[in-house]
Amino acid sequence: MQRSGGLQRKFFIALLIVGILPGIAALIATYLYSTDSLKHSIGSGFQEIARSTAIRIAAAVDTEIDRAARLAIVPVLVRHIVEAANRRYVGKDEEAIRHLLATAAAWPREQAISGLPPAAVAQTTAYLKEWARETGAYVRVVITDKHGVGVASTDPRTPYLNADQEWWQEAFKESHGGAYVSTLRHDRILNEYVFDVAVPIFDGTLDEPIGVVGLLIRRDVLMNTILPIRIGQTGHGMLLDTEGTPLICPVLPPTAHLIHQALLNRLARDKPLWFVVDDDAHGGRDSIVGAAPVLFAHKLSAASLRGERWFAFVRQQPEETYAPIYSLLVTVGLIGFGLVVGLASLGFIVGRRIVSPILALRREAEALRRNVAALPEPAASPATETPAPLAIRTGDEIEDLASTFHALRRSLENSLSTVKTQQEELIRREKLASVGQLLAALAHDLRNPLGVIRSSAQLVVEGQQTDAVKQEVAHYIIDEVDRLTHRINDFLRYARQKPPEPKRIPPEALAQAALWQWKTQGGLERLTLHTDFAPHLPEVSVDPDQIKEALVNLLINAREAMPEGGRLSVTTRAGERGSVEIEVADTGCGIPRRHLDRIFEPFFTTKEYGTGLGLTNVKRLIEDNGGTLEVRSEEGTGSRFVIHLPPA
Repeated sequence: MQRSGGLQRKFFIALLIVGILPGIAALIATYLYSTDSLKHSIGSGFQEIARSTAIRIAAAVDTEIDRAARLAIVPVLVRHIVEAANRRYVGKDEEAIRHLLATAAAWPREQAISGLPPAAVAQTTAYLKEWARETGAYVRVVITDKHGVGVASTDPRTPYLNADQEWWQEAFKESHGGAYVSTLRHDRILNEYVFDVAVPIFDGTLDEPIGVVGLLIRRDVLMNTILPIRIGQTGHGMLLDTEGTPLICPVLPPTAHLIHQALLNRLARDKPLWFVVDDDAHGGRDSIVGAAPVLFAHKLSAASLRGERWFAFVRQQPEETYAPIYSLLVTVGLIGFGLVVGLASLGFIVGRRIVSPILALRREAEALRRNVAALPEPAASPATETPAPLAIRTGDEIEDLASTFHALRRSLENSLSTVKTQQEELIRREKLASVGQLLAALAHDLRNPLGVIRSSAQLVVEGQQTDAVKQEVAHYIIDEVDRLTHRINDFLRYARQKPPEPKRIPPEALAQAALWQWKTQGGLERLTLHTDFAPHLPEVSVDPDQIKEALVNLLINAREAMPEGGRLSVTTRAGERGSVEIEVADTGCGIPRRHLDRIFEPFFTTKEYGTGLGLTNVKRLIEDNGGTLEVRSEEGTGSRFVIHLPPA
């Protein structure tokens, strides 16, 4: 018996009532998802701004150190005059030198430099003034001898004796290439903020310092790197130290506020980051901020920056930051409300259009039931219990459709039971085999490190151990945990295949970055490293992080292949048809010929502690970036891995 009517009316009423709830849920879900995405987008932007700000600050300071270092090697006007000033002390003992300095310090300033022609001092002073005038950022430029006596200075108020000054003491004890940089301080005479940069002066032999170049620099050098940073109307950058002091803040003076410890603990990290903070020290709540450490290219003395670190900090008023989010919420709310109203208005028409297809579907289902029932029963089909009719009592077309599909299900279940059972069994076996292989490899690599960690921990627990033994055991545990982390990372890299993000980069830069990361891992005492980077090679367009990861893996394999020491070579050169080649070669144990065809297979390894995924990941990373990997190896002689990359 077929029924008509009823479904269209029920569909309209149900759509009107139920449509409101999903609309509200969709509105909330859209808001939460969009808010989270927008926060990540804004936070990533703030992090990048903080990173670039930190780079500019470090570059500004490094530039001043480089200028001071270049000034220190000017032969006639700086180094020679300092050498001449130091000749006063030749043949004198310490007591005589102290008497000489004390006596000279009491002379008038223009007579204080004994043993130097006034014309030479005047010429050097004029040179320093002209040199300082190039940037206009210097309050004072001073040249001292090896006892801190001011040989020449752009400021007549410069003290005659400077040996008791921190900038002189820190710079004079630094080796070649070292420097001293003070933190920002307020100069009461100038009524502005300044900082010191000092480097040692060496003679031609570079054996020991003969004097110091000292620069007193205005804060404007650093301010000029931060003031241009504007994010909207209220966003700005800052320079902080690890005591929470805002050294540079375009909004508030340094003494007006301090960064509280909770915020300082979160931003003081070794890499750029962003986060949401309850209080951003500027009155903002739930603010998105970015931070990055200032990393200098030059080696600084221990007392530089007052023993603290500098960090770039970027923030914006939360009202401005979240304005797009609030606008999005209003927009999504209006759209959602409009959709619900429109859906309810069209409910009656949609209900009418749905009833006709349901009737047609019922007829098709009945025809399908008859066709399936005519098929022969499978011989291996197991006996199944006939399902009970579906208990649907709607009094409309849906009840007829349910009855028809019940009959269809009863006919199909017997015919498809065997196929379904076999399919499920096959899928289950394939999953178990794949998981079993992965777990076997993982368990093999985890068992030994876990055993070492357990035995090391048990050694500490049992009995009284000396501090030396405890320290050695702690190192064992750290090493094994690092090994576990390395293995797990191999599995994660194998499982997560991230697409490359290509950038144009010189091949030498790729090799240098990989060597630097590899060297930080240690274990190089018995190795001889040789590098040969061909000049003028074309740039390549690759993902630098992925190619660097592949090179580091090859370098680690080379080091492990030479436990007794050997020669490791890294070469960049031009290849065939304009390609670029990066070669990593070692003089280790080599790879047996029977294993060469399998070294790139997942989970294949001849090491007792390996995952068998290292070279698999290397090959995949290189091929994902459009390159190829070639291996040449001879057992007992060594191995050569050559990466071929197309030019950009």
